[in-house]
Amino acid sequence: MVLKDNVIDNWANALTKIAVKENKVKKMLEQAHVLIEVLKNKNEFVDILTFKSAHDEEKRIKIIDDTFGQFNIDQDIMNAFKILVHMQAFVNARDILKRLRGKLVELDNMTYGVVWSTEEISAKQIKEIEEKMSKKINKEVKLVNKIDPKLIAGIQVVVHNKVYDGSLRSKLDEMKYQVLKEK
Repeated sequence: MVLKDNVIDNWANALTKIAVKENKVKKMLEQAHVLIEVLKNKNEFVDILTFKSAHDEEKRIKIIDDTFGQFNIDQDIMNAFKILVHMQAFVNARDILKRLRGKLVELDNMTYGVVWSTEEISAKQIKEIEEKMSKKINKEVKLVNKIDPKLIAGIQVVVHNKVYDGSLRSKLDEMKYQVLKEK
């Protein structure tokens, strides 16, 4: 079952309130970020936890315990996952986690963004870019690397819907604009 947008938001709000009340904003923020990445492109796993025909409910809940329990995932997140399994709505887990991350980020003076590149960037390079962006916007920045084959060279960083572009493609586009402007 796919949950409506406002219901997904309610789940994220409830988990946010728990995080604040129990003073575990940072822990849940880090775990939400990791789980979002872990669940990406895991459609078969998500389907097993969503649809009854795949396994009975007890087995699906055991899968939650076995899979996420070994990594000390927060019990409230685990319980939310189990309720989603019961509702046949685990397919919404990643969306709920994204909303949760967004809400917790606001509380933690932190933000997430994407660094686009033509090929994968090393963890060290990402850390350097995070530090520069953190200084630039006065917030702690965590970046995820994504590949964009349309970039010619360089990188493009997107934080809070603002694009910081250091790619060759943007420089060429800028030159093209200047040439057309002078005609």
